[in-house]
Amino acid sequence: MIPARAQIPEDPTPGNYVVVDVAQFSTTVPELFANGATYVHVTEDRGDELAFKEANPRAKIGGGSGPNYRGEPGYDFFNSPSFVQGVDVAGCPTAMTSTNGGNAVTDLRSAGGDEVDVYVGGLTNGVALADHLREQDAETYFVAAGSNGKPSPEDVAGALFIARHLLGDPPTDRELAVYHEMVAFSKGPKYERRPQIKRTDLYEYALAVDSRDVVPKLDGQKLYDVAGSA
Repeated sequence: MIPARAQIPEDPTPGNYVVVDVAQFSTTVPELFANGATYVHVTEDRGDELAFKEANPRAKIGGGSGPNYRGEPGYDFFNSPSFVQGVDVAGCPTAMTSTNGGNAVTDLRSAGGDEVDVYVGGLTNGVALADHLREQDAETYFVAAGSNGKPSPEDVAGALFIARHLLGDPPTDRELAVYHEMVAFSKGPKYERRPQIKRTDLYEYALAVDSRDVVPKLDGQKLYDVAGSA
């Protein structure tokens, strides 16, 4: 496991890399696919989404959360699994990035080139992702995205959850409760001081274990749902 985005090596060992950013990127991306998005274009820099939409008029694009977590003008959504429920992405390309998970995807793409395959996983799609990775020949590495260059307990918990399923040793109910507590205690107190949407994102979406059969895999700059493919 790579315990934070800042520790992604400049020359990563070839293999499969799973970016885990439980709050929010690794939870928002599966929701976009579950709602019918054709792909998620991961922009290199925040702001590049506007040019992407100009080139792809049907695209729905995500930006910053804006004042009081209502989004920014010119954007269709932001990095929130609950907010995207109100955005019609069915049959549409989407584009977004994020400070931690999205940038970790870009870091791996830039550093690893064709030698690494990048996936996005969290608690909601971890079982489906583990089932897919078990059929692959390459070694799997987990990138717990973290925050501000430091490890985050919720991302470590998410990575362990996927890893245990990948190894054929899924967590017991008691162990799963511990993972749940790691996520809730890590983010919950801070979110109590923020708008309700943050608590909804955490408790109703990020902690909805095994609720999505989505396997986001990077191809170029785009994540596609490869669930069901070998």
